[in-house]
Amino acid sequence: MSRHRKSKRLLKLEEQFKAGVIAYLASLGARAGRFYDHELDTPAGLLHVSVYGDWIACRFDDVALGRRFTDDHGPACNPYSGKWNFSYEFSNEFGPDQALADFRRNLERLMSWQAAAA
Repeated sequence: MSRHRKSKRLLKLEEQFKAGVIAYLASLGARAGRFYDHELDTPAGLLHVSVYGDWIACRFDDVALGRRFTDDHGPACNPYSGKWNFSYEFSNEFGPDQALADFRRNLERLMSWQAAAA
């Protein structure tokens, strides 16, 4: 089994994506995290976030509240761990801007969510 090296173009796209997501998180008030790179206060509780070249690892601190949000506003988080990850594959038709737009749509829904009383 051989491992393929990423092209310079793909590495550049991944860096562009990572920089865009980090800047967006900062605009929402994210701060340095304890066990993920960033943490963000949201209406569903604290969201932990780490950004990689082609995916974003997220995890709700309050799993039950995170699940309430994602059950209605998908994509679903893991109902046991609260993990809410986003993975992207860049191509000529789908680049960092589209991936960032997708992530932003999900975060905008989260940040404007109002939890109904349980």
